Amino acid sequence: MKNKFFFLLIIIIPLTSSLNAQNDYEARLLKQFHSISSEEMMEWVETLCSPEFNGRLAGTPEYLASAEWIASRLKDRGIKPAGDNNTYFQWFDWPYTVVNDIGNLSLIIKLSDGSIIHKNYNYPDDYYPGMNSGSGEITAEVVFVGFGITAPELNYDDYKGIDVKGKIVLVNRDVPHADPRNPEYQKWVAYCYHQYKLQNAVKHGASGFIYVDGASANPNISYDPSIIVCGIGPQPLEDIFAGLKTTNRELIEKIRKSFKPASFNTGKTMTIRANTTRHTEGKSCNVVGILEGTDPELKNEFIIIGGHLDAVGKAGKVVNGALDNASGVVDILASAKALALSEVKLKRSVVFVFIGGEEVGLIGSKLFASGNSFPKEKTITYINLDMVGNGTGLYVSAGSPYKELLSYFEEANRKYIHRPIKTAAPVPGEYYGRPRSDEVVFRMAGYRTMSVYTTDASKKVYYHLPGDDPDAVTIEIMEDVSKMLYVGLTEMANDSTLKY
Repeated sequence: MKNKFFFLLIIIIPLTSSLNAQNDYEARLLKQFHSISSEEMMEWVETLCSPEFNGRLAGTPEYLASAEWIASRLKDRGIKPAGDNNTYFQWFDWPYTVVNDIGNLSLIIKLSDGSIIHKNYNYPDDYYPGMNSGSGEITAEVVFVGFGITAPELNYDDYKGIDVKGKIVLVNRDVPHADPRNPEYQKWVAYCYHQYKLQNAVKHGASGFIYVDGASANPNISYDPSIIVCGIGPQPLEDIFAGLKTTNRELIEKIRKSFKPASFNTGKTMTIRANTTRHTEGKSCNVVGILEGTDPELKNEFIIIGGHLDAVGKAGKVVNGALDNASGVVDILASAKALALSEVKLKRSVVFVFIGGEEVGLIGSKLFASGNSFPKEKTITYINLDMVGNGTGLYVSAGSPYKELLSYFEEANRKYIHRPIKTAAPVPGEYYGRPRSDEVVFRMAGYRTMSVYTTDASKKVYYHLPGDDPDAVTIEIMEDVSKMLYVGLTEMANDSTLKY
């Protein structure tokens, strides 16, 4: 009997010790988990959306002020600088354009008696002034040029056989190939960018550029002083096609089915006026901090998590960029604070990058991915957050070869958060993703990438529009995103079996 009792003690004591150790670990983990506060996070969102930062347009003094604010938050938590010259900043030159007023868009209508009336459109519902427009006024015929693409290697040219010199071109977003999951889409990617479309219009001699862009703020179009730019919404677009026995949508569908241009002179005349000032002295930056790991070997491996800090600035009214992307920035800040203060120390290093210049052409992510101290060969993954703050559900994606990385966040949600969660592991080559995102920049540079989103939007989305203010985010889902990140990153950083 004594032998049996002694045998049971041999079994029970290690199990009890293991259980106690697990309970102690969980208590230390949850101490900072519960410190992540939606109230504090909302204060940070409100700060980033304050007049002091004026919409955080890359290159502006106000953006630089927001970058300084982020750096001070990192410093306060003991997160070390990891930018240029032992600072938090990775600098690049970036000229910017100030839109001095809302400008004007009008349609000139000739009546049967020869008289002329001007139909003026309303800002911002009907039109939005081009945020990189040249300054001046153009009155000219509008020419429909489809997607505004000249791609000889694809046997496609929207400008073939049509004269747009001195005229206003009407250009649609994206490309004829509509499915980014199809490998053929990659052949068109270079032509989907807003900068290309404007440069191609200038190359063909256009003097005005109307973009079918939902009448939203868009600083991602190239600057050229010779061309006046305007984004339009549904009503001006409908008026341009009135009486033409077709619509913009019908023509786009026709082009996508046939892969043949359908450009034509609309016979409609419009006036675009823009009042802008170009600042060539602009500078911008990424903000980079590192929470160094404690393991002598594993601290040289990195998990990088980032989101863009810049927004689209001011054009008539400020677009504060609460959802896009103060939400992602604050999600990262809250998880960074918890990781830095946690009693559970990390074996691997975690790098936090707040990206500048996403809205103007993915400039900051291209710079970081091409030149930093965290080589992709030593990076477990780059995790991107963009517009992660509206809804009731969670969504995490990772490429299929490393879909095991999803499990850290799935398990964090299962144990502690209990939100509906979706995951995806698309196969490279069959899925390219949204080309105008920082995540794709890292992926194309050879990093293993992940993205975090929220699903089932519970509030109206003001994408690049006035109204993207703090009350446009769902702070409760933001708190849970940060908690998921905190737990998931802790487990990922401390899993000694994980290989990059």
